[in-house]
Amino acid sequence: MKKRLALLSALLIAACGDDVTQINQTGMDVVASEGDLPKCTEKNEGDVAFVKDEDASRVCIDGKWKSVSPDGSDFSCTTVELKDKSGLKIVCNGDSIGVVLNGSDGKDGKDGNDAEVAKVDTTANDSEKIAISLDSLVGVTQKGPFLKGSTVYLYELSDGRTLKQTNGNFTSNIASENGRYKFMARDLVSQYAMVVVDGYYRNEVTGVSSDAPIRLKAITDMRKRNSVNVNILTQLEYDRVYYLVTREQKTVKQAKRQAQREILKLFDIELNDETDAEDMDVFGKTDADAALLAISVLLQGDGSATDLSVLLTEISNAISEKGLWKDSTAKARLADWAMKADSDNRLALFRKNVRDWGLGDSTVPEFEKFVRNYIATESGLGICGGETMPFDTIVNVPNPKSEYFANSYTSAGVNDSKVRFICDGKNGDAAHWRIATELERDTKGWTKDTVKSSVRKGEVDTNLTYVFEDGWRHGTDLDRIVGIGCTQDMAVKDSVSRTTDTAWYVCEPSTETGSAWRLMTHLEMDADSLKSKKNLTAGTLLNGPFTGKSVVWDNGSLRLANDFEVMLGRGCIAEMYNHKYQLSNKLIYNCVDSGWSKKGTFTGNGITYYAVQIGSQVWMAENLKYEYTISQSANTATVYNNYCYNGDKNNCSKYGRLYFWAAAIDSAKQAKNGLTCGHLVKCDLPEPVRGICPSGWHLPSKAEWDTLLVNVGGADEAGAMLKSESDWIGNGNGTDAYSFTALPVGEKDATMGYYMGEGSSTIFWSSTQFSYEYVYGVMLSSDKRDADVSVLGKEGAFSIRCIQDE
Repeated sequence: MKKRLALLSALLIAACGDDVTQINQTGMDVVASEGDLPKCTEKNEGDVAFVKDEDASRVCIDGKWKSVSPDGSDFSCTTVELKDKSGLKIVCNGDSIGVVLNGSDGKDGKDGNDAEVAKVDTTANDSEKIAISLDSLVGVTQKGPFLKGSTVYLYELSDGRTLKQTNGNFTSNIASENGRYKFMARDLVSQYAMVVVDGYYRNEVTGVSSDAPIRLKAITDMRKRNSVNVNILTQLEYDRVYYLVTREQKTVKQAKRQAQREILKLFDIELNDETDAEDMDVFGKTDADAALLAISVLLQGDGSATDLSVLLTEISNAISEKGLWKDSTAKARLADWAMKADSDNRLALFRKNVRDWGLGDSTVPEFEKFVRNYIATESGLGICGGETMPFDTIVNVPNPKSEYFANSYTSAGVNDSKVRFICDGKNGDAAHWRIATELERDTKGWTKDTVKSSVRKGEVDTNLTYVFEDGWRHGTDLDRIVGIGCTQDMAVKDSVSRTTDTAWYVCEPSTETGSAWRLMTHLEMDADSLKSKKNLTAGTLLNGPFTGKSVVWDNGSLRLANDFEVMLGRGCIAEMYNHKYQLSNKLIYNCVDSGWSKKGTFTGNGITYYAVQIGSQVWMAENLKYEYTISQSANTATVYNNYCYNGDKNNCSKYGRLYFWAAAIDSAKQAKNGLTCGHLVKCDLPEPVRGICPSGWHLPSKAEWDTLLVNVGGADEAGAMLKSESDWIGNGNGTDAYSFTALPVGEKDATMGYYMGEGSSTIFWSSTQFSYEYVYGVMLSSDKRDADVSVLGKEGAFSIRCIQDE
């Protein structure tokens, strides 16, 4: 202050008489030109220097050397005579900085020899306590904008030296969606006031409202303004401004300017202008507005409103005394979040969120450059796109506080972190760091003229595999196991690789992920082994060397034979469709696109019958229809002991014929052989007993019936399995699961001479006698699921099912 007053007193010689040349000029430097002036900083603010080539003095104010010119160009000082005529008050740019008193030997300053500079008057005309009247006070409250209904408080401050609150407090509410508030006309004891907002806000990271309210405040000088914005920066500077004013005797203006520079520096931001924080707007167009939005985004992150409030408090407390935030871990954490968000293209989403609020003119300042500068600086990566970090540079994060730090290695020599960052933006996007893909990270520096199908493990993640095919791409573990990359060219050739006798791989094309090896199935291994045997008789069954099962070539590929084909001994394949073939069981089957027909056919005694193989047995699938006759003379014959049910020939066509046991065994023939068999006569017939069955077929023995019942699931369920799906009365129909198709023909009782049981039962003869009067047979009933093996009287007339000779 002495230096400033000493200079100003030299300008006011007239106030002390013409001979006041002895006024103290101590401390004023004399320099040759403006370029010789020292840098103007906070430490030498108020110093004065005389510049020879300008023939004028300059004073250090707000970081600049300003001319001391009474004409009021940059910095001007004038004098005002004191009311008691004892001297002059010195007023510089509107501020009263002191007085010059008259000398004791000079009236009204004439001929005075002892004029002196008085101390600053701190009671009257106080520049730090100027009462003002506001027509109104408006502004916006922002994080994003605070929501309608949030409360805004205006606190009157007593002066700019103590910043104490008076009893002059006022309340308003936000009544619009853009966070704007308004206070009506107010008289304040000083030009300084504090504005506080409390409420929910729009979160630019999520795009929706905050999950909890927060409180932000701003301290401001309202002499030259009637609009005050409250935001993140005004909140952060508050404690620092208060400390600088009350503890280091800075003016509010000096304190705010210093605090703002310090806070911006915390986020690696340096602005060319000196916009006050309370003039910044997240919907503005300037760099200062962009800096505000960038800091707001960085501090918000993916945290809650409570997390944000805690972080703001921590930073404010940390910087209050020295303007420094030394929590390197927290700063690195913000940079880590921002790096990940930028890599995921979320900065564009944040911009969209702010724009989509539709507030202001939807302008969103270029905040991304400040976020990316913070990332580059705090992570230690450096500025992307410059000479030292050109595009496509892939590097580790060197900051040991970062979760992406990758500058240390385990005892095994493996990098702790596999995350790398790449300098991107050469395609017209703004230069920025993003997380490198696995492919970019692991193949850095690999040549592009490598032999196709080459395989390499990743440089960083050695568990990953890469294949060269028109450039490096991700491979699979199988590429590494096989030792050759599966490419499109190889897939077209259906390449097979045999790593061991039991592990074979095939290269297959894929439009989504690229061609890849696949472990071959045993059937595919069979096909590769048997491919030289394709030119076989159509439907020939082969034994698969790897599946151990019957296989068949069908339509150019190998497939497993189904159980029915295995049983029949031949496959039904495409080239055989709609043709009939006699198979190994001597039956004729039709081959269609659904496979072999369930039943085969054969012809006996001039009649064509359906037949079916069940297990190893081949049975007629319908009842015998042969009309058994005995020759009486050369020209006559008699139908012998066989009937159509109810004497209706149509029933013979549907059900087959009913036979006495004597007819069934062809007793006439047996008589020619010297055997007398039939009712009440037991004879020992050699097995098998052909009886009246066609050549190659015979009457089934009891043992053969027993085998059939076992093959269809046992006697308890055999009835349901063997009965037809229709014609049985009640709920007596079966499932005909084996195509045996037993119909309910009933029987004829020879003793009583009538027919009975149609719809409710059927009985089949066997060739095995129980006694001279009885023979074993099988009975199926509509009211039973089982098959009843019982003895039958030889005088009854029942159905015959023949079984094929072995």
